[in-house]
Amino acid sequence: MKNKDLLRKAAAAILAQKETVAIQLANMLVERQPQWYERENCTELITHLSLFIERICNCMLAGTLEPLTTFFSTAALEKVERGLQLDDMLEGIMLGKYCLSSAILRELPASEERDKILGAVDLLYIDINKISGEKYSALLTQQRNAEHERTKLLLEATRSITNFTDSQAALEHLARVISETLSQGFCVIFLRNTETQGLAPHASWGHVSNKCKRCFDGVRLCPNGGSITAIGGETFGICALNSESFAIAQDIPELINSENMAMFPIYSSANCLHGIAMVGSAHSQYAIAPKQKELIEGILHTVSATVELAASVKEKERQLKESESLRRVAHLLLQHPEAKIQDVHSIICDEARAIVNGTGSTILLKEGDVLRHSCGSGAPQPPIATFPIATTSYGHILRQGKAVIITDAQKEIPADQRSNEVKTMLAVPLLECGQAIGLLLISNKESGFDFIDRNIIELLAGQAAMALRNARLSEQSDKLVVAEERQRLGRELHDSVTQALYAVTLCADAANRSMALGKEQIAKDQLQALRGMAQQAMRDMRSLIFDLHPPELENEGLVGAIQARMNAVEIRSGLNAKMFVKGEERRLAHSTEEEIFRIAIEALSNATKHSHAQDVSVTLIYTEESVTMTVTDNGKGFAIDHLPTGGMGLRNIRERAQKIHATLEINSNDIDGTTIYIVVPVSR
Repeated sequence: MKNKDLLRKAAAAILAQKETVAIQLANMLVERQPQWYERENCTELITHLSLFIERICNCMLAGTLEPLTTFFSTAALEKVERGLQLDDMLEGIMLGKYCLSSAILRELPASEERDKILGAVDLLYIDINKISGEKYSALLTQQRNAEHERTKLLLEATRSITNFTDSQAALEHLARVISETLSQGFCVIFLRNTETQGLAPHASWGHVSNKCKRCFDGVRLCPNGGSITAIGGETFGICALNSESFAIAQDIPELINSENMAMFPIYSSANCLHGIAMVGSAHSQYAIAPKQKELIEGILHTVSATVELAASVKEKERQLKESESLRRVAHLLLQHPEAKIQDVHSIICDEARAIVNGTGSTILLKEGDVLRHSCGSGAPQPPIATFPIATTSYGHILRQGKAVIITDAQKEIPADQRSNEVKTMLAVPLLECGQAIGLLLISNKESGFDFIDRNIIELLAGQAAMALRNARLSEQSDKLVVAEERQRLGRELHDSVTQALYAVTLCADAANRSMALGKEQIAKDQLQALRGMAQQAMRDMRSLIFDLHPPELENEGLVGAIQARMNAVEIRSGLNAKMFVKGEERRLAHSTEEEIFRIAIEALSNATKHSHAQDVSVTLIYTEESVTMTVTDNGKGFAIDHLPTGGMGLRNIRERAQKIHATLEINSNDIDGTTIYIVVPVSR
């Protein structure tokens, strides 16, 4: 430093008026730069300036600016962070030089030496300007570069995320962008469920292992809790859906307090909470810096609209999946009432574990004082088949009548009642008219079951209980049909075969008497009549036997069964019987095929027994939506309006048509014969 002696004298003059100089400089800064200094505490500002003046004077006395260089590095950083511009900073330095020079003028008399002292101070301030300008410019450049990188990252994040058409891909990319702002960072994005208001993980990136990911997938946040605090001060509760997630849930508050992890709310434009970004580093000693927090907040603010849209899409996708699952189950269970109870059980088990992504499902039905294993799908399954209701965990759940989420099955269920492989479980009672008739168990969803899973399975269980009831009623109905069929066959045997055999007996007795009386011609006529009666009895018996169990209906389907019937009965009886098929022949539901077949043979029997037709035809037309059958004969018709109720088997035809929701039309007259026309709605 040049002019050391002159600067020492300058320092002595300035220190003599230090307080006056500090007050003068404070007033000038407030006046000239009110945007930076007007709101500051005046006393604190004067104290700060007094220390600064003292530091400059010490540099003059020591003959070096090295202490001032270190000070300017810190001061420049503070001013850059405050947003102070370079021109304002240089102006402040020059105001300080003016106040120091004024103190020298007041303290020292006019002389050539005073002028030299003022000149030395001018030269000193040239060096001070250079030092402060360099430090400030470097920091300002660094800040602008960082701001440029931040803006660039924000733009790239916005552009890349908004370009995704798939909401899940957009969320995962956002998690990746955020995780890469930290060293070995990870990010989990939680979205809010509109029904429960809870927050569940929907996308993540950067986990150190699959186990770590499973742990976070099993974590849920509650907006009304108070265990952890997010950026901005909002608090959340935390819970775990399984034993693996429980450990990480306990660690999260400590990690947030240590700033190794932070939670960032994601708000919509209407200030509505749509989600949370949980961000942290795999480095145990890593702390998220304020600038990194600002950057993450900026990214989330920039893409908040995209996240809001993604959250809405995810919610709609979830609701659609649930609705589609329930619709599929309803269609499978309720649209096929002919399904057997065991088939219904299998459908329930398969769909239950598919809806909530479980690995195994089981139905336990109540039988007296025990729950009995009725059906299972996937693995694991219970180790035993029966569970006493009074003494087992499943019996307790049944008695409570409410769905239960079991987060750690190995601890909550006794070893003799569960598999060693089961980890988590959802147990839902099957209720019929408010009474529990059994349990539906789903096990081992990877992240654990939550309230959404419970709600959807409760809806499924309600449909399942109705389906089981329908299946039981269907079986009871089948038994009634069998009983009615037996009664019909009994009537048919009595009305046709038994009567024919009785007539054969009478005719044989009459022929025997005629032979005894020598009336050979009469006896021959009676024997000829007897032969006809026996043949008719054989035809009736053949028809009844075929009706009782047509094997072709199961083996070859509707077309094969009707053709076999015509070959066995009508054609053997001498009728000209033909069959026509149009469209793509396909198998229908067993009950539908059987009812159509019964209608066909009833119509054929009428043509054979009552109309004495010579020609009869059956036409089947298959379309996408229906199957149409027409049975036409050229025999003696009848007046439908004057026909006795139930005459000629028409009542049976009407009842069977109603049973399969078919449209029925019957046309008959004495000239053209009879046509029976039915249209059966079906679906592929």
